[in-house]
Amino acid sequence: MSFLASPWFMIGLDVLMITYTLWVLSLSNKNKFHLGIGAGLLAWLVALYFGLSAHALFNENISGPMFLSVIVAAVAGVGALLLGVPAIRKILLGLTQQQLLLLQGIRVFFGATFLMHASIGAMPLAFGIIDGWSHITAGFLGLVAAFCFSINADAVRRAWFANLWGLTDILVVASTLSLLILRDLTPHGVMMYAVFLPAPLWLWFHLISIYKLVSADSKVTTSASR
Repeated sequence: MSFLASPWFMIGLDVLMITYTLWVLSLSNKNKFHLGIGAGLLAWLVALYFGLSAHALFNENISGPMFLSVIVAAVAGVGALLLGVPAIRKILLGLTQQQLLLLQGIRVFFGATFLMHASIGAMPLAFGIIDGWSHITAGFLGLVAAFCFSINADAVRRAWFANLWGLTDILVVASTLSLLILRDLTPHGVMMYAVFLPAPLWLWFHLISIYKLVSADSKVTTSASR
């Protein structure tokens, strides 16, 4: 097995994502990392490693629809944790649009990884190319939208586009992975280091960003009607 397609490479990528996420969060915390959040994310990664390496998370013959339902349940569970724990909810809802969109930027590295996996045969070629470029695009659009907020250059429209693209990317990839190519990737394959750690977080960052866009638009409409 190539190191590029090994669990350790994906673990390193997840650690990079965790570090980057903590850095973005620190921008509204006097440049101090939230150590509790960092510890929680690392514990999540360790648990994921042991579950995947021991093939203990799923039945190896799990069906595609059932696997998709597990992904949906995992995303719901992450959302319940993010919004159900008051301290975490306060941090997330206190993030600026620039931060929420900036959090998507790390996806360019995951997209590049999927392209590499496709090139060495670690995942189906067509899926790897499409998934890789869609992730790179999602990360790039997030960075562009974040920059536009900082200079006030048509930021709202670009934020909507970045969020809708990023959400669609996650939903399409999760569905395709589960329903079409699960046998190729296997339920405990290295792709799951992306599916069950960063992807649910990115999805909720998108949803919170959209919530803030809608809330801001409602306030503008209310103010204009007075």
